[in-house]
Amino acid sequence: MRKIKNIEIPVLGVATSLGGPSKSCAQGAQVLKQSGYVSLLINQEPSIELQWEPVLEISDKHKNSLNTFHKQSCVISQFTQQQVEDKKPFLVLGGDHSIAAGTWAGVLNQLPADSKFALIWIDAHLDSHTLESSPSGNIHGMPVSLLLGEAEHKLQKCFASDISLNGQDLYMFGIRSFEAEELVLLSKKKVNIFDTERIEREGGTEKVLTQLIEAISQYYDYYAISLDLDAIDPKDAPGVETRAKAGLSAESLLAGLDGVKGEGFLGLEIAEFDPGRDKKGKTQALVYRIISRVFG
Repeated sequence: MRKIKNIEIPVLGVATSLGGPSKSCAQGAQVLKQSGYVSLLINQEPSIELQWEPVLEISDKHKNSLNTFHKQSCVISQFTQQQVEDKKPFLVLGGDHSIAAGTWAGVLNQLPADSKFALIWIDAHLDSHTLESSPSGNIHGMPVSLLLGEAEHKLQKCFASDISLNGQDLYMFGIRSFEAEELVLLSKKKVNIFDTERIEREGGTEKVLTQLIEAISQYYDYYAISLDLDAIDPKDAPGVETRAKAGLSAESLLAGLDGVKGEGFLGLEIAEFDPGRDKKGKTQALVYRIISRVFG
């Protein structure tokens, strides 16, 4: 009988709470690395083997330090750039969502100049603030403005690439909490926004996400997913840094992610897991179910 080959996924965990209010968010990557729920991946067929890099430890001594933010982004971008070059789908685990400034900079640096790339950003929030517009000053609410090349110069320098993503190639899904300034910026850049009202109107999470992934995988050469766990209903994912009421059903999201496949899929980023706020390992287990569904 022919043995089914295991799936090997390079993983970078980032222990950071640099850009958000909760210190325990920085523990997320290490908790996931040591989690017993890895058995979900080992026992499936084909089995998934996570090939962990040493967890990147980021000091939060100076919260929202742009100097530290820049260093964090550069290290993460080197990892994702290498995986894209090696044609290996990657996994980046946070840590707060400031990690996105590194993850997607690395991807943009490595993609062929004439290729079409889309990013699906699943989140309760728009994460599109600038230093000027942010009411909190927390940089985990700013990575999209960097990704689009719309941040102030000193903030934009923290993005580890000179290449920006075209707003029309960004698909934001699950949105339900944001400020007006963010919407103005994203409207100007013609970003595709699927808020929870639109999702329900168009048939629900599973249907809309399945159709979106199918359309993107057919039109684009490459695509990837950035998932902030606060997109999910807090009943299903309590262990997140910034909870937002209601949200996507975990089961519907998992079903929608079933459509992720093919050579064009570059990788997955999961952000904002906060073990200090989790309940009986519920969110921790869900992270592994998401990994299983996306890469299995």
